[in-house]
Amino acid sequence: MNRKRSKEDVGGFNDLPAKRPGTSQNSIRAALEEKLERSPIEDLELQLEQPEINVEEVGRIIADGIIEKTLDDEKLKELTLKFAKNVPTMANISIWNLSEELSTGTIDSRLVVIGNAFLWNLLKTSMSSIREKFENYKFKIHTMSATSSSLQSIDFSSSRIRAGEHCIQETEIFRKMDLLEIYNSVVFRKSGDLNGKSKQIIKNYFAVACQPKCAIWHYSLRQSGTSHKKWLQDIPPHVVHTLLHFLICLAGLGAPELDQTFEEATDSSDYVESLGDTNGAREVAFETLKSTREQLCSKFRQCVTDALNEAREMPYNTVTRELMAPPRGKPVDMHHCVTWRQYESLIRRCDTNPSKENLEAKQDLDFKLMFTIYQPRADDEEAEIDVKN
Repeated sequence: MNRKRSKEDVGGFNDLPAKRPGTSQNSIRAALEEKLERSPIEDLELQLEQPEINVEEVGRIIADGIIEKTLDDEKLKELTLKFAKNVPTMANISIWNLSEELSTGTIDSRLVVIGNAFLWNLLKTSMSSIREKFENYKFKIHTMSATSSSLQSIDFSSSRIRAGEHCIQETEIFRKMDLLEIYNSVVFRKSGDLNGKSKQIIKNYFAVACQPKCAIWHYSLRQSGTSHKKWLQDIPPHVVHTLLHFLICLAGLGAPELDQTFEEATDSSDYVESLGDTNGAREVAFETLKSTREQLCSKFRQCVTDALNEAREMPYNTVTRELMAPPRGKPVDMHHCVTWRQYESLIRRCDTNPSKENLEAKQDLDFKLMFTIYQPRADDEEAEIDVKN
């Protein structure tokens, strides 16, 4: 059982600390009184934080602590680990002063041996901590390099997907749709990379995702913050989630184990065992796959944003009820087609000037685009829709 140190206990090998030149008995006793208020661990921490380490005093604290049973090997190891990880540099030890004081008998060589042994262990632990940090840094660099090369070798394959496995759930606007059917309908460009292919898939889906099809104009996927365009709304989260998961599975990275840590995945399934012959190789491969998937998710999310922006460049044919390819400078049949820019212009006018004429024009255009059910007005005359600006 630990007990509080008394004045008789402090010092251990000597009743009082050795008197050094230039120190008075009163100052030594004052230091002794202050020392009584601290635990041995606190004394050691204080010594290690000094600009110059007193090796004899370090040894004295440890020797006294062991004699008084207030210090043990476990506490010393904890302190060693703490300083090895958190202290960027250690103070100096004056070899010349130490040699001179040992030769003149000013200090106790037994305490110096104990102090040096502790500081040696601290140095070894600190070097081990540095080595661990360096190995972790090398691992991260290797993972980044492996991820970069693995991204270039990834391609989509429908053999990784089963029919009905990735369906967008039906809502009031979005139609129920199996994304595998969309993938099978896409004719990919021969020179298209993974990013280009994913954008083609997403654009083809958005072209038929909604009812009416031009309702996709109203959706965006904001990367951060809110849009100043209050007539744009966020695309439903379940649509984004299903799209991203579908693309990740097409790329061969849909294993549920990649949602876990390496330790969790190792314990829960045999997936990790297939990644290498040794545990180290398996961990590198596992972390590489996780990092690759995170990068792909970020790229695919940006593709969703880009595809939604491009969908607003697609005119809507009010006769065929289809979204058309962006005109790219070609003339548009304004008798049968409406563009998002025209619709947005009318929304702005209604927002800044909600006159009867503007509101009725928007009502007629909403009906034409199948956004609303037509409600006849008293005069039953269709308002003139000016959407040229």
